[in-house]
Amino acid sequence: MHSKLAAAAASVLAASSLAACAPAASTTTTATDGKVARCFRTDSVRNFRADRSTDLYIRSLRGDVFHINTSGGCTDLDSAISIAVLPTGGGSDTVCVGDPVRILVPDASMGRGVCRGFVNKSLDAEEVAALPDRVRP
Repeated sequence: MHSKLAAAAASVLAASSLAACAPAASTTTTATDGKVARCFRTDSVRNFRADRSTDLYIRSLRGDVFHINTSGGCTDLDSAISIAVLPTGGGSDTVCVGDPVRILVPDASMGRGVCRGFVNKSLDAEEVAALPDRVRP
């Protein structure tokens, strides 16, 4: 009887350990629920605006807006016509709040600049509306 109880306890412990490792459900935005997205696909960036060389705001195809901080190392970002946001880890084209990214900034005179960034946060509708027009994507 003791071995059956021990086996059952081990089974419950293993199941709870697996549940603790399960990924948390990510919040997504839809037109009706108003929740803030946590992730975006790097190939779904449809618009962007920069505030100096430190802050990049991107809008995904779904309409979600994310703030990427570049720590000032992204020259010509505020005058770029196009950019590409790439994950640094490889393997997936989805990045989430908290992830590091690489930002490619094409430049006619120097070819292409690459800088590092960090997906700082996802903005809700009120935060997007509060952005100055010049940086709202």
